[in-house]
Amino acid sequence: MVDTVVSDAPRRSEEQRSHARSGRRWSPTSVVVALVVVFGAGLIAYPSGATWISDLTHASVVSGYAQVVDLTGETELAQLRADAVDYNASLPDGPLRDPYVLNAQGGSDDLEDGRTDYLSQLSLRADAPMARISIPAIGVDLPVYHGTDDATLARGIGHLYGSGLPVGGAGTHSVLTGHSGIPGASLFTRLDEVRIDDLFTIEVAGETLTYRVDRIETVLPDDGDHLRQVAGHDYVTLLTCTPTGVNTHRLLVRGERVTTAAGADAETALAASAPPGIPWDAIAVLVGGLGIAFTIARPRPTRR
Repeated sequence: MVDTVVSDAPRRSEEQRSHARSGRRWSPTSVVVALVVVFGAGLIAYPSGATWISDLTHASVVSGYAQVVDLTGETELAQLRADAVDYNASLPDGPLRDPYVLNAQGGSDDLEDGRTDYLSQLSLRADAPMARISIPAIGVDLPVYHGTDDATLARGIGHLYGSGLPVGGAGTHSVLTGHSGIPGASLFTRLDEVRIDDLFTIEVAGETLTYRVDRIETVLPDDGDHLRQVAGHDYVTLLTCTPTGVNTHRLLVRGERVTTAAGADAETALAASAPPGIPWDAIAVLVGGLGIAFTIARPRPTRR
């Protein structure tokens, strides 16, 4: 008799557990609420996560550009810089067209004339950046591409066609433009945090140029006088739309060339690009959302 009771005990225990499981049911309402929680957590985490992926992509492109420069002979790099200087000398003086103003067809026509010649300047290889810009004060390290069409500005910073190529020289004025406030990419979003005397560097064809911010202003889109060449001065202006999301004006951050030695504390642009930090806030939101969703949706005992 004792043996029978002992042998039946495990079977009864398993039956009890099976009965307990069969007494639990998924609530359709709870599942829907849990899905809403997960969806909401995803929406909250998306901007940080997408920006991190974008920054990671830019860091990879910048690192690749540095490697291409390292693998290119100094003679070829020097010729690229010399050709760019000659190109700048041929540019006419005058106001430039705003890069965000569309033509009658709703597109950008900043590469209408001289496209082939322009795209050949500072070209180390097909589809590669022409340069690299670093703004330590706001953590920017981005590739610079030819032109300012939508596809280009989605990839990084664009060089405004008609302005000087960013190789420096007295009487030159290069304009680099980037988006701000767009979901999933930082780009020039923090450009309004730059202050007078901040430094930024441009690495181009193996040479690093350092600029000190000397003027910051907000202008209307049709005010191109601030982008003119000025005799005896070597300028680079960083341009983006402002206010964020409204975009009725343009923020211009102008820097004048200084010796790279004087700007050494701005970090050399030849250094490897540091990978962007992991977006722990987005991860925390997702994990928290999944935890809450599981708690809400898990099967509950049925009432008898």
